[in-house]
Amino acid sequence: MDFHHLSHDFKLWQLNMQLSKHARAPFERVEDGITYRSGKASDLKDIDAVHQQLFRVPMLGWLRWVYRFRMPELATIARDSRGALVGYSLCMFNVSEVPEHLIHEIYIAITPDFQGKGLAVKLRRIAAQSYDHGRFAGMSTLAKVDDIKALRTAQRAGFAITKFSAKPPAHYLLYPLTKRQ
Repeated sequence: MDFHHLSHDFKLWQLNMQLSKHARAPFERVEDGITYRSGKASDLKDIDAVHQQLFRVPMLGWLRWVYRFRMPELATIARDSRGALVGYSLCMFNVSEVPEHLIHEIYIAITPDFQGKGLAVKLRRIAAQSYDHGRFAGMSTLAKVDDIKALRTAQRAGFAITKFSAKPPAHYLLYPLTKRQ
């Protein structure tokens, strides 16, 4: 990796560490036997395993370091009644979205045994609502043009397509939040 990439990654890490501080209060709620809560540092090992299984690539290194320190602010976790991780939503801040006061959902994952049961919709909705306290104007996400499931779960959760992204070819979606001055 060259110096330019290291410098760029460090700037993104700094931005995310700064903006995520106090981004939301810790929370926990149980619905239909699933516990939804803000992340904890101890969740990262389980997230890494599920992430590798589902996406077949490790999480970005700089982003993983952000989560090591900011899980409560940036991760929403879903665990079953036995305590097993069944899903997660991970957020971050994009440089281009900072002036618009947006937080970005970069990853949403549901384990294979829990897919197709509406968990992604519920997890996305709970994650977005956890940020609705006046600091942010909205939560954004991308759904690749060929990923109809991701697009539909985002729309059912309350996200709306606002534009098309060329790189990667994807729908850009936004969940409006209550931004206060």
